[in-house]
Amino acid sequence: MTITKLTNLTLLGLITIFISCKNSTRNNVINNLEKATDKKQIEKIVITDNSTAKIQTKANLRISKFVKNLESGKNLSSFFYENWILIYHKDNRCDGSTDGQISNLKSTEIDSIITLQVKNDGEGWACDKTKPKKYNLNFDLRKQIENWDRFEIPNYGNQDKDIIYVNGAGESDYLKIYINSADLIVKMEYRSEDPG
Repeated sequence: MTITKLTNLTLLGLITIFISCKNSTRNNVINNLEKATDKKQIEKIVITDNSTAKIQTKANLRISKFVKNLESGKNLSSFFYENWILIYHKDNRCDGSTDGQISNLKSTEIDSIITLQVKNDGEGWACDKTKPKKYNLNFDLRKQIENWDRFEIPNYGNQDKDIIYVNGAGESDYLKIYINSADLIVKMEYRSEDPG
């Protein structure tokens, strides 16, 4: 059997499956396709167990690969743009809020320790307040995610298409990732919110 015949049979099979789907699933696929802003970015349509359809974009597939590398401890530099930004935010019931930002990072720096200056406000609600202080923080993404119990990309309805979240320890520890038109990470926020 030639490749053309196999391709035609495969295509015919997919069309048959699509036609045999419930009307609600077909409508869901059509609605999601209409909502997709850039049809060229659509990689595939995924029909889930509950007969809903999700549009899988090239950007989402790339970030899914990023999450797999993150979870397995592989290098991440190929997912980052040169001159990217790291934002750090940690909220702790005792210490208060610690925030910092560093710009112009090389893509390879994500796989090493990044030193950035942070400021702690000393405004924790469970301990005595302390004076604000600034200090250098050694940010190691691998250490930050050691205790994550999952690596999940949630689908928030009102989410900007250039921003992707990766949830870790519950929903209190997560990454907020900003991507450019080439699907490379230009800014990443590491956020840890004390759920207490």
